[in-house]
Amino acid sequence: MSAVQIAGCSGAGKSTVAAMLARRGLVSIDADAEPLLARFVDPGGAVVTKQPTAPDLAWLAQHSWAWDPTRLDELIRDAAPATLYVCGGADNQHEVADRFTQVFLLEIDEPTMLARLDARQEHHDWGRIGETREYLRRKLPVLQDHLRSSGAIVIDARRPLDQVVDAILCRTQPIPPRSRPS
Repeated sequence: MSAVQIAGCSGAGKSTVAAMLARRGLVSIDADAEPLLARFVDPGGAVVTKQPTAPDLAWLAQHSWAWDPTRLDELIRDAAPATLYVCGGADNQHEVADRFTQVFLLEIDEPTMLARLDARQEHHDWGRIGETREYLRRKLPVLQDHLRSSGAIVIDARRPLDQVVDAILCRTQPIPPRSRPS
């Protein structure tokens, strides 16, 4: 069983990378779209059943986006023998880091993040509602610094999507042996 995490802040392209990997025939998930995996929890760890429509910084400081480790294990097991590409992140990802053979950081700068959040029409309004935009502005450098310092492989996610995916795959896919001349 093998899993690779593709992490980054909102707007980095995690969901888009998940879709591209799937189109290329690989097993991938958009972790945010897995409701039994990713969810908000309160300070005691209880799952939040109703979140505010426009969260403010105070609410966001008291709640975290967390993965259910048991559900993550199930998803990895169900993908076997293929490698599961888990595209997303969570505030408790350090607790499940041992599940991943590699972690990639889709790195972007703040102007790119904000432009992508503004352009996003599908998926969700995260980054455009309540104080989520300011929350993400503050979180971007902290998240990226943490991932870099923990050894994540940095991918410049400002590049075209096919180049981003190729950069990930060239570091995760086995290289076929060269044929020997007869």
